[in-house]
Formats: sequence, C-alpha cells, structure tokens
Amino acid sequence: MRQGVWVIVIAVVGGLCGEAPCLAETIEVESRIVAVTVFPDRAGVTRQAHLTLPQGAHTVKLSPLPSQVEPDSVTAKGIGGAEVTLYGVRLVTTQLQAPADPKVKTLEEDIRKITYRQQHLRNTRRVLEQERTYLNSIQAASGEQIGKDLVTKSPTASDAASLLTFLDEALLKNFERDQAAVIELEEWSQQLDQLQRELAVLTQGRDRQETAMLVDLEARKAGSFQLQVAYRIPGATWQPTYEARASTDADIVEVVSYGLVRQQTGEEWAEVQLTLSTAKPAMAGSMPELQSWFLRPWQPVYKEKGVLTRAAGLGGFALEEGLDEARKDAMPAAASLAVPAEMAYATVATQGPSVTFQLPKPESIPADWQPHKVPVSSARLAANRAYETTPALSPYAFLRAKVTNTTGTLYLAGPVSVFLDGAFVATATLKQTAPNETADLYLGVDERIKVERKPLKERVEVSLLPGLRGKTKTTDYEFLTTVENFTGRQMAITVFDRLPVSEREEIVVDSIKQAPADVERDPEKPGVFHWTLRLDPNQKQALTLSYRVRHPVEMQIQ
Repeated sequence: MRQGVWVIVIAVVGGLCGEAPCLAETIEVESRIVAVTVFPDRAGVTRQAHLTLPQGAHTVKLSPLPSQVEPDSVTAKGIGGAEVTLYGVRLVTTQLQAPADPKVKTLEEDIRKITYRQQHLRNTRRVLEQERTYLNSIQAASGEQIGKDLVTKSPTASDAASLLTFLDEALLKNFERDQAAVIELEEWSQQLDQLQRELAVLTQGRDRQETAMLVDLEARKAGSFQLQVAYRIPGATWQPTYEARASTDADIVEVVSYGLVRQQTGEEWAEVQLTLSTAKPAMAGSMPELQSWFLRPWQPVYKEKGVLTRAAGLGGFALEEGLDEARKDAMPAAASLAVPAEMAYATVATQGPSVTFQLPKPESIPADWQPHKVPVSSARLAANRAYETTPALSPYAFLRAKVTNTTGTLYLAGPVSVFLDGAFVATATLKQTAPNETADLYLGVDERIKVERKPLKERVEVSLLPGLRGKTKTTDYEFLTTVENFTGRQMAITVFDRLPVSEREEIVVDSIKQAPADVERDPEKPGVFHWTLRLDPNQKQALTLSYRVRHPVEMQIQ
C-alpha cells in the first residue's frame, strides 16, 4: 500500500492561485484545535480537518478564526490517499452584520427621550441658579436700603417683615425646585444606564468581522485528505512557578516546576496537546544596529496635562509531608497500604537556544485569562546549605541553599513556594538559571538560630578642634550582635553588617573597630561587610562594631 506524504506550504498573502485554476470550488470544512505551543507572549495553534476531496481544483475554507491571527505565520500541510498539490494559504476577513432586533429601535428612542429630559433638567437648574443670584442681590440691596430708610423715612416694621418674608419664601421655593431637579436627574441617570446596558447586549456583535483561512489546492486523484494548518496568535502567555521542598536534615532540595498558562485568544483549547516554549517569536532575530551617538546640551523634560514634552531648541497538588504519629494512628487501616500518587511531568526538549516542555496529557485551557497550573518537571538538586542574617534590618536567620542546575535545561525566573519539612514556610524567588549555573535559593526563616543586635553606646560631643572652622559634632556608636545555634548541628552562619560611608570631606568616619576583626568586605557595596561563623550546637558568638562620626555642628546628616 502506498503511504501518504505530508505536503507543506508556506503562507501566501493575497489571492494567488499558483498553477491551479482561480475559479476553484470552495469547500467549507469544520476543524478542531489539536495542538498549541504557548510562548511567553503568544501561542502557536495547530488545527486539523478531515475531508474527502473530489478530483479537481478546490479552495478549502476554515472558519471562523480570530481576527488577531498573524497573517505572516499561517502555514498548511496535508496527508492522505488523495494526490494533492497545495498552492497557497491566505487569510480573508469579511464584515458581518447581524439582523437588527426590533427592540433596538425602541431602546434607542427611549434613550433619546431621557437624554432630552436630562438636558431640560440641567437647563432648569441653570435658570434656578440665576434666580438665586438675583434674589440674593435683592436681599443684600434691601438690607442696605432698610438701613438707610431707618434714618430718613422710618419704615414700619410690617413693611420690612413683608419684604424679608417674600425673599425667604422665594429662596426656599428655589432651593426646593433645584433639589427636586437633582433627584429627578439621578433617577433618569439610573434608568438611562439600564437602557444602555440592554442596548449593548442586543447590539453586541451586530457589526463584527469574521476571519477565514483559505487553502488553495488541487486533487489529481479523489480520496480522503487530512489538512493541518498552523498560525500564531497573541493573547496567550505562560510563566514559570516553582515549589522547593527541603528537609532541615538533608542536603537535597527538590525543585518542582509548574507553568501558569493564561489565554484570551477567543478560541477554546479543549483537550489539546499543550507545549510550553521559552522562545520569544516577537523578539527580533537580528542583532540591533548601533547608531551614531551625538552629544548635545541636556534639555529638561516637562510634564504638562499628562503629556511629556521637551523644552524647545509556574495547579498540581502536593501531598502533605511530615504527618505526626498521632495523625497517622488516626488514619484508617487501609490508608497504611496506600501508595502515594506520582506526578506526571512534561517531556523536555532543547531547540537551539530555547527549551520546550511537552505536557504528558491533553489539556483544556478556556479563553478566560485565568491561570491554569500545569506540572512541568521535577529535579532533586544537591544543596550547599548555610544561614545568613542581617541583624541591622531583621532579627532572623534565613536558610540559604546554594544549588547547581544539573538538569541540563534552563530555569526561567519565577516565584518559589518553599516547603521545609513538609510545611509551607515562605515565598522566595528563583533567578534565571542556565544549565550548570549555581543559584541561591532561600528556604525561609529558621528560628532555631537566635539573632539579637542592640546598641551599647551613642555618645555625642561638641568641641572646637584645632585647624577646623567652627564647632565639630562627634558621635560615638557601638553595637553588640549575638548569634546562637540551637539546630543541634554545626552550622555555617554569615552575618552581614555595614559602616557609614562619607561622601563629603567635612564628614569623617574613623575609630572603626570590629570584633572579631576577620571580616570580608563587599567589593561592590562600600561599607558593607560580613562575618563568617561556624557554630557548634548551642554555641553562642558575640560580635561588636564601633565607629566615630565627626562633622560640622551646623551640618545635618543622615
């Protein structure tokens, strides 16, 4: 029996028919998504359709497709009993208009009436505001006139009272009408909002686009044919997340990788073969070209009205570890015979500089932009463990595991959920780690290492020293740090501290004393140093730091 041969065709944008007759029969077929490769910023989708081709030239139409499909990414290939020549594949977008709902016209008319009524109420409020202004002016003028009449005409009390009563009643009526207009405006606004929502539902998709993929081909022999098309589409992403599982008594860390997949491409991925890739198709494959660098006077950037202008001129689950004996005894007898579930992980492959993870079973990812957690890999890595602490900032010791990536694949940067002795203890981060690269993985706080730092002295003196202008302020500082090991094992502990660093000649830092004196300075951070301790069980170590700061008394420092 003759075996089928896959035929591949690269996308042809436009209406080219190649050697096939342009007036070909169009065959509309249903297709389903069978495989998806998710990149960090988009997805590659593979669709498959089964059809029976009669002899002759045909155009196979697959629709509808999302309008965001990247035209330069579409390809097609096929296999089957029919002898087929593929000539090209193209995207065609058509404008669709759904039949108008009779209720739409009624809603639009109601919205128009409400809009007119709202405008009438706003005009009424403006008239009432002008009327208030006029009444207030009369009130002010009448008060002044009554004062003058008291001197010249001696008006009666009833005349003054009548005028004041008239003004009060007129203003009160004005305020009541204005308040009624405000309330009615609010009621109409609520009704208008409801009508607009109903209208949006009825008109949604009334004017929309439909994208179809057209594959031009010719069947020299009738028969069955399996057509497969592929394309890239934005609106999808994945990012790594990790679980680090360690024991306080073992120098091994299990790193479990997951992928958090999200998509809102407009397509539902139902039971598809899912692959995660570290490649970035959107990134330019060519090296950027350097342009000339011209030096010119700096011009400040101003922000005006929100515009910048320049001056002119990784859901799997984990079984809880470390059950205590009481809980084990409380479990049914059959549970002692249970076998822990095994996690299925992805197949890892390297493709040039990128890595792909093909998941072990079909996955379903709806287009809801919700994170879907899928297991990727698991590795047990040897760990060189030690404790680190920064007493000036935090009174805790952090367990740090220095691990080497011996998996042969790239670890992307991502968050890490840390489990120590089966219990969740912290959230950390893992930097991007290449194969055979070493990374620090922090496993949370271990309170069995007791750390305390307290000031012993802060003495301030003001004096006039020879050769200096004015008075000098001198401050002596001294700190005591104690570290005690209650882990029951000998432990290496690194204690970080710092000295102030002067950036001005008038500020002097001297009389520095560190005990023990054997410290290592950070070459990249001036003033930062650390002690490296190795403490036996229950051993306590005291560390002292003292220094003096001198500066002019009128200078404020921080």
